[in-house]
Amino acid sequence: MTRDPHKPLRDDVRLLGELLGDTVREKSGTDLFDAVEQVRGLAKRFRSQGSDRDFAALSQFLAGMSLDAAIPLARAFTHFLNLANIAEQHHRVRRRRVYLRDPDASPQRASCDEAFAALIAEGVAPDDLHRVVCSLEIELVLTAHPTEVMRRTLLQKFNRIARCLARRDREKLTLPEGEEIVDALRREIHAVWGTDELRRERPTPVDEARWGFAVIEETLWNVVPRFLRGVDRSLRQFTGRPLPVEAAPGRFGSWMGGDRDGNPHVTAAVTEEVCLLGRWVAVELLTHEINSLRSELSMTEASDELREQAGGDRNPYRAVLRQARTRLLATRKHIETRLE
Repeated sequence: MTRDPHKPLRDDVRLLGELLGDTVREKSGTDLFDAVEQVRGLAKRFRSQGSDRDFAALSQFLAGMSLDAAIPLARAFTHFLNLANIAEQHHRVRRRRVYLRDPDASPQRASCDEAFAALIAEGVAPDDLHRVVCSLEIELVLTAHPTEVMRRTLLQKFNRIARCLARRDREKLTLPEGEEIVDALRREIHAVWGTDELRRERPTPVDEARWGFAVIEETLWNVVPRFLRGVDRSLRQFTGRPLPVEAAPGRFGSWMGGDRDGNPHVTAAVTEEVCLLGRWVAVELLTHEINSLRSELSMTEASDELREQAGGDRNPYRAVLRQARTRLLATRKHIETRLE
């Protein structure tokens, strides 16, 4: 990492901006690209110098644009801000990795390590800290009317862009590998520019629920267990005891498909459908995890209890997981029949 901790962020934003500029010029022509560059230059000069003349020139330029010309200009800046947000989020991960790689680093601000260390320093007994953390019940509620209007397909593309940025951080990246990553970023940005980012129809309560389930699939399903593993490590360090398996300090609630606050479209049938869709998503996610475990747990040694449950199979872990998978598939079929 360089002495300037934020230089990698600026480099990522610059790269993404250049690729977006190339895309705009290629897909929508030089007129739009030139307009974007003119607006960007005037805004940058006004921000850095505070010149009233630059602001007046920017205002005059924008006021003179037709609606047909202003919409693609706004799209270009919207996508740039989306890409800059991706780079910033990735940079937060990058900075956290710097902390975690340095055994002598102080705890990162707002981390569990910092909070637990401060509580211990203020006289909280380790046993009391462990008891309180394990008894927490922090409930996050998925709203029935999400403010996020971005389509799921764009969310997936943005996640792939973030993964490309993470790959660029690898040490000793070969020249062909670096070129492949930039090419992948270019393809994703081309696809983003060519995708209609807005829903053109008013979402139904079921549509809103599907978006909420997409957030679970794309983000929460992976992030929450990772966070809890971090809580477990911090507890071990500051109290000497792990987070119990049965502890669930974070819980989830949902208004999706059930919020009847004046919405005539939320009926009993809608609530039932959303609940069934939620169960179907859960089955899909669990089935994927079980398939991964079946590939991983190839060991033949096991406890007598597990061998008995596996019916004497030579691969006891896989046998038990196969039973669980069979039940999940039967559940999925039952749900699909009801949804039909």
